[in-house]
Amino acid sequence: MDLRNQPYDLFIASVAMVLVTAGLVMVFSASSPISLRIYGDPTHFAIRNMIYAAIGMALMVTLARMPLETIRKLGRVGFWVCLLMLVLVLIPGVGRAGGGAQRWLDLGVINIQPSEPFKVALVLYVAHLLTADPERVNRIKGGLLPLVGLFSLAATMLMAEPDFGATLTVGAVMLGMIFVAGIRIGWILTLLATTLPAAAIGVMMAPYRLKRVMSFLDPWDDPLGTDFQLVQSLLAFGNGGLMGTGLGEGQQKQFYLPEAHTDFIFAVIGEELGLFAVILIIALFATLVWRAFRIARMSEIRFVSLSAAGLGMLIGSQSLANMGVVMGLLPPKGLTLPMVSYGGSSMIITLGAVGLLLAFSRTLPNDPNRVTAAV
Repeated sequence: MDLRNQPYDLFIASVAMVLVTAGLVMVFSASSPISLRIYGDPTHFAIRNMIYAAIGMALMVTLARMPLETIRKLGRVGFWVCLLMLVLVLIPGVGRAGGGAQRWLDLGVINIQPSEPFKVALVLYVAHLLTADPERVNRIKGGLLPLVGLFSLAATMLMAEPDFGATLTVGAVMLGMIFVAGIRIGWILTLLATTLPAAAIGVMMAPYRLKRVMSFLDPWDDPLGTDFQLVQSLLAFGNGGLMGTGLGEGQQKQFYLPEAHTDFIFAVIGEELGLFAVILIIALFATLVWRAFRIARMSEIRFVSLSAAGLGMLIGSQSLANMGVVMGLLPPKGLTLPMVSYGGSSMIITLGAVGLLLAFSRTLPNDPNRVTAAV
């Protein structure tokens, strides 16, 4: 199906551009102290982030104009390419380590985190499998077992880095997609009964993960040690109040709040722009997820419905997890806020996912909320 001359969803494009713009501004504000200290230039991270955003928007436009069959083929091929990248990242001398994990491929110009494109490719590949065989989810042999094997393979590669957060995200999205595909509730309960204990064991087997959970339960127990990051984040929100301290005027980013321009940029937004800005950011992500689910509900093409639902869950779960961690509602985990945090892989791949949603929105029949434009 050629989508190039069909209208696209104005809401999705508008929300994505607002989030990217807000991210560019806040990354400049949050990163200027550490950028000045390390590089002698307060704009170092901000300029790099603008480059990532430009690449991401170019990818978004390209995917938005791509024929549906090409997208489906891209998912099939892209899954195995990304899986190969996950293997390469574990090879000493090829993969790059940082922060106690080996998750990056150094391509010179940019460091790619293969788990980011892998999550999107997995959504497309699972949607392809569930479209080719709609009854797959309610059969064991040749149905659910291959899907479980697919997740096990992905989880093995991701946990080898290790990346527990990405593993949980992949598991949640796959579970959500097979639910949308029509799996029986009994099978869902069976899968939950087997995966949740496995996740709990994964937490208990790694002392640092267990320590994070314990610090989440009582963040004031060790405010200068394991709880330092969360405490500083909560102080940032407290300092911001309703209206914030003013753009660029936050104090927590002055080397009190670690990862201020990446994982904890939401706290900087809360401090400098206040509660109303926090609510606005949450509303923007909620709108984006709603439009994705709307495509999933309205599209008459099964592959589009499943892919849009998966991408909506992917963006929604990552944004919810980041904001939940920063506000002390979830145990600490290093996840960026899509399109807002600094990070090349996250920015580029998330905008690519938005491009896919734009392409999928063009399959909706007689939708008055879409506009025709040369994107």
